[in-house]
Amino acid sequence: MQYAPIQDVRLRVGYDKAIRAPSVIELYNPELVALIASGNDPCAPPVTFSQAQCAHLGVSAAQYASSVAGHAVNGVNPIPQCIAGQCSQLTGGNTALQPEQGETYTIGVNFQPSFLPKFTASLDYWHILVEHEVNVLPAANIISGCANSGNPVYCSAIVRAPATGGLQGSSLGTGGYIVQTNVNLGSVLTSGIDMQLAYTQDLPPGFGNVHFDMNGTWLQHSITTPVPGGPSYDCAGLFGFTCQTVNPRWHHIFRTTWNTPWDASASLTWRYIGAVGQDANTGNPLLANPNYQFDEYNPRIGSFSYIDLEATWHPTKILTVRAGANNVLDRNPPLLVAQTGIIAGGNANTSDAYDMFGRQLFVAFTAKF
Repeated sequence: MQYAPIQDVRLRVGYDKAIRAPSVIELYNPELVALIASGNDPCAPPVTFSQAQCAHLGVSAAQYASSVAGHAVNGVNPIPQCIAGQCSQLTGGNTALQPEQGETYTIGVNFQPSFLPKFTASLDYWHILVEHEVNVLPAANIISGCANSGNPVYCSAIVRAPATGGLQGSSLGTGGYIVQTNVNLGSVLTSGIDMQLAYTQDLPPGFGNVHFDMNGTWLQHSITTPVPGGPSYDCAGLFGFTCQTVNPRWHHIFRTTWNTPWDASASLTWRYIGAVGQDANTGNPLLANPNYQFDEYNPRIGSFSYIDLEATWHPTKILTVRAGANNVLDRNPPLLVAQTGIIAGGNANTSDAYDMFGRQLFVAFTAKF
C-alpha cells in the first residue's frame, strides 16, 4: 500500500506471508560422519568444564577424573581430544522436517523534494520473522546448552564413542560425533533499516555532471531462538563460532560518478563494513564457546573501508571499455584464528566478508551487436 500525502513524500507499507517446504536434499540427504569446521572437546585434556557440566555431556566420573589428571586413573584412560581442533559431526537430511513459515512487514518513506529536483532519498524499516527455520543447531550452542542446562534437546545431539568417550570418529556406532542434521529451529528474526540516497549536480557547460548515490543498511536484530519457547541470542554486531557470519550493525556503499560529455565516465566507490565483536564475549550462555578464551583470540574486528576506482569509455555505439582498480589502498583483511569459527573452507585465515585479494587491477570490454 502506498500513499502520497504531498507531492514530495510517498509513504509505503508492505506485508508478506510465506511458506517454504523443505527441499529434497534437506529431507533425504544421506547421513555422513565427517569433521566439523573447528572445535575441541571441553571434557578432554585440557579440561575446561566442571564435572557437573561434563556429566550432562555424557562423561562418567571416572572418565572426568582421568581427563583432569591427563593420564589413566584406576585403569580408565582420559578422553581423547579432538585432533587439530576438529571434532566429528553427523550431517544429513531429516524426513521429519516441517515447512518454514515466514512473516515480513516493511514501512518506508520516499522523499523527492520539489525544491531539490535531482535529489531522492528513501528509508525502509524491515522486519522478517521465520518460524520452524530449517537449519542445524550450531555445535558450540549444542555443547554449551547441554552442559549448562542438561536440556535433552541439546544433550541428545552429543554422541560419544563407546570405546573411548571421545567426540571423534568416522562411522556410526563406533565413533563419537555432534549431531548436525537438519532440524526445525524455533524461530529467526531479522530487522533493520535500509537507506538510499541519490543526487546529481550539474557542472559548468561542457563538463557534464556528478552523480552521488549511497546504499546503506543498519542491522537492528538478528535473533535466533534454537528451541521453541527457549532462550535466544542476537548476532547483530557480532561474529564468531555460533553467529558464524560477520554481522556489522552498519555497512554501506557510497559511489561518486563523473559523467562527462565525451562518452566516458569515472567513478570512485567507498565500501564500508562496520566493526564487530566476538560473540563468546557477550555473556549469553547460548553464545559461549568452550574453545575460545576471553580476549585471547580476535575479541574484535575493527571497521574496514575499501576505495575502488573505475573508468568507462564508449568509443562506438557497440563497444564499451572499462578499466579500474579495486581496493586501491591495498587493505589487508583481518587475520583470524580457527577458534572464531567463521573461516570458510579454502580461505587463508580470514572471512570472505572482507576483500581477500588486496589491490586488483582490471580491464574489460563489452560489444553489443
